[in-house]
Amino acid sequence: MKMQLKVAVALLGLTTLALTGCGGGGKTVKENGGGSDPTLAFRVVYTRGGDIWRMNGDGSNVQQLTNTTAFDFQPTLSPDRQWIIFTSDRAATYSKQYRLFLMRNDGTALEQLTDSTGFEADPAFSPDGTQVVFVSNRNGNDEIYVMIVETGVVRQVTNTAASEQTPSWSADGSRIVFAATPSSTENTDIYSIRASDGGDVIRLTSNEATDDSPSFSPDGRWVAFASSREGSKFRIFQVRTDGSGDLQQLTNGSGGEDGFPVYTPDGNYLLFDSDRDLDSDIYRLNLSTGQTVRLSLSYDPETNPDTRAKKTKAGLRGKR
Repeated sequence: MKMQLKVAVALLGLTTLALTGCGGGGKTVKENGGGSDPTLAFRVVYTRGGDIWRMNGDGSNVQQLTNTTAFDFQPTLSPDRQWIIFTSDRAATYSKQYRLFLMRNDGTALEQLTDSTGFEADPAFSPDGTQVVFVSNRNGNDEIYVMIVETGVVRQVTNTAASEQTPSWSADGSRIVFAATPSSTENTDIYSIRASDGGDVIRLTSNEATDDSPSFSPDGRWVAFASSREGSKFRIFQVRTDGSGDLQQLTNGSGGEDGFPVYTPDGNYLLFDSDRDLDSDIYRLNLSTGQTVRLSLSYDPETNPDTRAKKTKAGLRGKR
């Protein structure tokens, strides 16, 4: 199983052009949760020390949602901000046997969603909140699956010799972007497929390094991802959704590694985790000014940020 615990890592390599005004070389500001930016009306869920936490988009109102001896990680927030799906080994019968769990945004009403003989990980809610995409080896290989949250019905989207990981939806729900490793001797690159049937495969990156953890921008023009193409240090890059044009580098700090990027719903910021200040914490990059704000501050590793904005009418499990 190649699913690594999501600590601040990024993956792949290629000579690229730095994005003007968006580089992580901008000043990093530490924010202590004072709510100094009231315009950021979005919620962030993330992993801290093996539990699920949440905070506002400015780093304020930090709350712990799970508290167990198990390892809870990879939270994904529903579009209406009422539900969280996450990965956990709390039901494992052997090491790293991960399952998907659903809970309310306050940590209550916990429910186990998957229970195969393999593992399930890397969940991501669809834009309408009715489906979740994830990775499982239930049929022997690491493939991408989609579950209807209301019914629990699962369909397999990919069926290849490659190992897929870290899938994410486009804003209109029509496509899924993910990282894939064709074989143990090949590098990991970013691919995009049609969500309905896994067709229309587009290879977005091709490099000797490792690319991973892709995320669509809200306007559908870009895919951000983590890459090791800058030597041994992982940084955040973005590429156009059709793979054309120049690759753009978004972070370029000294020391540490950046990983698991996700755009904010307005497309103005990018959240990512990084250990650039020794501990792994959540950061927010202003894509216009290049300013990086440290949102979390803890001695425990903080990773896997996910964010949603205003509420929608999309229902989740109407029986509740």
